[in-house]
Amino acid sequence: MGRTGLILLANKDQPVSNLKQLVAAAKAQPGKLTYGSFGSGTTAQFAGEMLFNLAGVKLLHVPYKGSAPAMTDLIGGQIPFTVDTVAAAIPQVKSGKVKAIAVTTARRSALLPDVPTAAEAGYPGIDADTWLALVAPRGLPADVKLKLEKALADVMADPETRKALTHAGFEPLDGNGAAVSALIAKELPLMRATAQRANITAD
Repeated sequence: MGRTGLILLANKDQPVSNLKQLVAAAKAQPGKLTYGSFGSGTTAQFAGEMLFNLAGVKLLHVPYKGSAPAMTDLIGGQIPFTVDTVAAAIPQVKSGKVKAIAVTTARRSALLPDVPTAAEAGYPGIDADTWLALVAPRGLPADVKLKLEKALADVMADPETRKALTHAGFEPLDGNGAAVSALIAKELPLMRATAQRANITAD
C-alpha cells in the first residue's frame, strides 16, 4: 500500500553533516560510536548494519522500544546517530532539531528531496525501506483473495486515502499479492545475510 524510506540522522551538535564525515569519525574512533533504532531486528537496524558494512565501519547498535524514545534521545544528545523512517524524521529534520545524513533507498525520498542517498554520498549498493502491505492467513481461498485485492485497489484509488498516506509520510503504491510475494522473495536473502553478518537474532 505504501513505502517510506529509512534515513540516517545525527544529533544537531555532532560535527558530522554527511556520510563521508561520519565514516571518517567512525574510523578515527573504532568501536566507540553508537546509533539507535526503533528496535532490535527492525528494518532500521537492518538498514543501519547494511549501510555501515558497505562503508567499512562498525557502530554499536542501541535498540529502543519505538521511534519516539530513540528520537527523544537523539535530540537530547544521549546518542549521536539513529536510523529511523523518513515519516518519523520529517518534522524533526524540517524544524532543525536533528540533521539528515543520508537515506538508505536507491533514490531520494519525495518527502525529503534535499537529502542525498547513500549511493550519492559514495556508498552504492543499498536499497532499504519500510513498506506497508495487507496480509491474511496462509491458505486463504483464491476467490476471497481476489475480492480483498479488488477492495484494496478501490481504496487505494481514492484520492483522500492517498493524501492521508502521503500526509503520514508514506508514498502510496498500487500492488497485489503477487507483487508483495515478489518483494519478500527479493528481500529475504538480503535480510538473512545481514542478520548473520551483524549477529542480529530474534529476542
